[in-house]
Amino acid sequence: MAANLLMEVTKSVIIHGFEFAESLEHVLKESSALGRHTNILHFTPFRVTKYLWAHKEYQPWGFKLPLQCKQCGILQPWKICHLTGSYDIECKNECCGWSTGSGRIKFTIDKPAIKGEIKVEKDSRWLKLAVN
Repeated sequence: MAANLLMEVTKSVIIHGFEFAESLEHVLKESSALGRHTNILHFTPFRVTKYLWAHKEYQPWGFKLPLQCKQCGILQPWKICHLTGSYDIECKNECCGWSTGSGRIKFTIDKPAIKGEIKVEKDSRWLKLAVN
Protein backbone atom coordinates (compact mmCIF):
# COMPACT_ATOMS: atom_id res chain seq x y z
CA MET A 1 0.00 0.00 0.00
CA ALA A 2 2.83 2.40 0.84
CA ALA A 3 4.59 1.61 -2.44
CA ASN A 4 1.40 2.45 -4.38
CA LEU A 5 1.07 5.73 -2.49
CA LEU A 6 4.66 6.73 -3.27
CA MET A 7 4.28 5.73 -6.92
CA GLU A 8 1.12 7.85 -7.32
CA VAL A 9 2.68 10.87 -5.59
CA THR A 10 5.84 10.56 -7.70
CA LYS A 11 3.76 10.34 -10.88
CA SER A 12 1.80 13.47 -9.89
CA VAL A 13 4.98 15.43 -9.16
CA ILE A 14 7.22 14.32 -12.03
CA ILE A 15 4.76 13.76 -14.86
CA HIS A 16 1.96 16.20 -14.03
CA GLY A 17 4.09 18.88 -12.32
CA PHE A 18 2.09 19.26 -9.10
CA GLU A 19 3.64 20.29 -5.79
CA PHE A 20 4.55 17.40 -3.48
CA ALA A 21 2.23 18.39 -0.59
CA GLU A 22 -0.70 18.90 -2.94
CA SER A 23 -0.07 15.53 -4.60
CA LEU A 24 0.27 13.74 -1.28
CA GLU A 25 -3.03 15.10 0.00
CA HIS A 26 -4.78 14.22 -3.24
CA VAL A 27 -3.49 10.63 -3.13
CA LEU A 28 -4.37 10.28 0.58
CA LYS A 29 -8.04 10.87 -0.31
CA GLU A 30 -7.93 7.51 -2.09
CA SER A 31 -5.86 5.71 0.58
CA SER A 32 -8.10 4.82 3.50
CA ALA A 33 -6.75 1.25 3.65
CA LEU A 34 -3.21 2.55 4.19
CA GLY A 35 -4.33 4.75 7.08
CA ARG A 36 -5.59 1.79 9.07
CA HIS A 37 -2.00 0.55 9.26
CA THR A 38 0.27 3.58 9.42
CA ASN A 39 0.59 7.33 9.78
CA ILE A 40 2.40 9.57 7.28
CA LEU A 41 5.14 12.09 8.13
CA HIS A 42 6.00 14.75 5.54
CA PHE A 43 9.34 16.48 6.18
CA THR A 44 10.25 19.82 4.60
CA PRO A 45 13.16 22.11 5.51
CA PHE A 46 10.82 24.33 7.55
CA ARG A 47 8.22 22.03 9.08
CA VAL A 48 7.05 18.49 9.68
CA THR A 49 3.44 17.53 8.97
CA LYS A 50 1.88 14.38 10.36
CA TYR A 51 -1.14 12.77 8.72
CA LEU A 52 -3.25 10.49 10.94
CA TRP A 53 -6.09 8.36 9.65
CA ALA A 54 -9.14 8.75 11.87
CA HIS A 55 -12.41 6.86 12.03
CA LYS A 56 -15.02 7.52 14.69
CA GLU A 57 -15.35 3.83 15.62
CA TYR A 58 -11.90 2.35 14.93
CA GLN A 59 -9.41 5.18 15.44
CA PRO A 60 -11.00 8.19 17.14
CA TRP A 61 -8.80 11.26 16.53
CA GLY A 62 -6.23 8.89 15.01
CA PHE A 63 -5.74 6.93 18.25
CA LYS A 64 -5.62 3.17 17.62
CA LEU A 65 -7.90 1.42 20.08
CA PRO A 66 -6.64 -1.84 21.58
CA LEU A 67 -8.24 -4.91 20.01
CA GLN A 68 -8.87 -6.46 23.40
CA CYS A 69 -9.73 -5.17 26.88
CA LYS A 70 -6.70 -5.82 29.08
CA GLN A 71 -8.92 -6.28 32.13
CA CYS A 72 -11.69 -8.66 30.99
CA GLY A 73 -10.17 -9.99 27.77
CA ILE A 74 -13.11 -9.58 25.37
CA LEU A 75 -12.36 -8.65 21.76
CA GLN A 76 -13.31 -5.26 20.32
CA PRO A 77 -14.96 -4.24 23.58
CA TRP A 78 -15.17 -0.47 23.20
CA LYS A 79 -18.29 1.61 23.61
CA ILE A 80 -17.55 5.04 22.14
CA CYS A 81 -19.34 8.23 23.10
CA HIS A 82 -18.51 11.31 21.02
CA LEU A 83 -18.47 14.51 23.02
CA THR A 84 -17.55 17.98 21.82
CA GLY A 85 -13.84 17.76 21.04
CA SER A 86 -13.23 14.37 22.66
CA TYR A 87 -14.31 10.75 22.81
CA ASP A 88 -15.15 8.87 26.00
CA ILE A 89 -14.26 5.21 25.63
CA GLU A 90 -15.29 2.42 27.96
CA CYS A 91 -15.45 -1.38 27.91
CA LYS A 92 -18.94 -2.49 26.96
CA ASN A 93 -18.67 -5.72 28.99
CA GLU A 94 -21.03 -5.32 31.96
CA CYS A 95 -18.82 -7.68 34.03
CA CYS A 96 -15.52 -5.91 33.29
CA GLY A 97 -13.69 -5.30 36.57
CA TRP A 98 -16.28 -7.18 38.60
CA SER A 99 -13.79 -9.69 40.06
CA THR A 100 -11.32 -6.99 41.12
CA GLY A 101 -13.90 -4.38 42.13
CA SER A 102 -12.17 -1.77 39.98
CA GLY A 103 -15.04 -1.19 37.55
CA ARG A 104 -14.93 -1.04 33.77
CA ILE A 105 -11.90 0.36 31.96
CA LYS A 106 -12.60 3.94 30.88
CA PHE A 107 -10.49 6.58 29.15
CA THR A 108 -10.84 9.78 27.14
CA ILE A 109 -9.26 10.71 23.83
CA ASP A 110 -8.98 14.46 23.38
CA LYS A 111 -9.03 16.19 20.02
CA PRO A 112 -5.50 17.01 18.81
CA ALA A 113 -4.50 20.39 17.38
CA ILE A 114 -5.66 19.78 13.81
CA LYS A 115 -4.35 22.01 11.00
CA GLY A 116 -6.63 20.49 8.37
CA GLU A 117 -8.61 17.44 7.32
CA ILE A 118 -8.80 15.33 4.18
CA LYS A 119 -12.16 13.60 3.96
CA VAL A 120 -11.94 10.02 2.71
CA GLU A 121 -15.27 8.34 3.35
CA LYS A 122 -18.40 9.06 5.39
CA ASP A 123 -16.85 8.34 8.81
CA SER A 124 -13.12 8.50 8.07
CA ARG A 125 -10.60 11.20 7.25
CA TRP A 126 -6.92 12.03 7.39
CA LEU A 127 -6.08 14.56 10.08
CA LYS A 128 -3.28 16.98 9.30
CA LEU A 129 -1.16 17.95 12.31
CA ALA A 130 1.83 20.27 12.55
CA VAL A 131 4.59 18.50 14.46
CA ASN A 132 6.79 21.58 14.94
